[in-house]
Amino acid sequence: MQGLVYDYHCHTTASDGSLTPTELVQLAAEHGVQSLAITDHDTVAGYEEAIVAARAANIELITGVELSVLWGRVELHMVGLGMELSAPIFSHLIAQQQGARTERAIKMGVRLDKATGLQGAYEGACAIAGTVAPGRPHFAQWLVANKQVRDMEHAFNRFLKVGRSGYVSTPWVTLQEAVEVINQSGGIAVIAHPTRYRFTRMKLRRLLSEFCTYGGKGMEIALPRLAPTQTDMLYDCLAEFPLVASGGSDFHSPQQHWLTLGKIPPLKEGTPFVRSLLNR
Repeated sequence: MQGLVYDYHCHTTASDGSLTPTELVQLAAEHGVQSLAITDHDTVAGYEEAIVAARAANIELITGVELSVLWGRVELHMVGLGMELSAPIFSHLIAQQQGARTERAIKMGVRLDKATGLQGAYEGACAIAGTVAPGRPHFAQWLVANKQVRDMEHAFNRFLKVGRSGYVSTPWVTLQEAVEVINQSGGIAVIAHPTRYRFTRMKLRRLLSEFCTYGGKGMEIALPRLAPTQTDMLYDCLAEFPLVASGGSDFHSPQQHWLTLGKIPPLKEGTPFVRSLLNR
């Protein structure tokens, strides 16, 4: 494992990334990635294209998805790896999540039309995304294009983050439901970027305890740009719970100059690694 160049968290145009699945696989190959999982938000629409590109590039492609889930009232992200995409229970979950995304996007469009005095926010975001279920980044691009904000960050701060006029909460599946579906589809459920939620150590431990009870098996630890104290906390948690480590860049675009596909911190020697479960 130590010599393996991998990335098990990245995004394409199938959700909110800027590269097509083929372009992302080709870029991964340029960076020496040997094992890759594309984890688009609540969709696996890019997989069929990616598998063709991965075969051509001689890259191992693992099925992946990043699911938005609810833990109580808190929205979290959970990565699924190695699922059988044709499993009916998995297909149903993806359809359910896409329905929730579409419902949210329509409501966001109405709110942004009212907040900006313009018309067509939803339709504009759909055109940018190429789907009827655009995400907040697509609405941010629409706001930038219509000169309502300076840039994407301004769009989120003014309109799209929690508490702003364009924000709409979403009826995601629960964490427990998502874990059970991933397990029943032959996959591995992984808590994504656990430090991003800014939980206290106690609250993170409570999350991981419940996650393990539901059948969750992994947590992302190999992540770029973590502070040493954050890394230490994650390793402490990994030692406390029956979990394996995963990781990835969370790459969305080459414009993120601070992120590179496959360039993630190495795991400590002897750390249980998610690929050992995926190979079974």
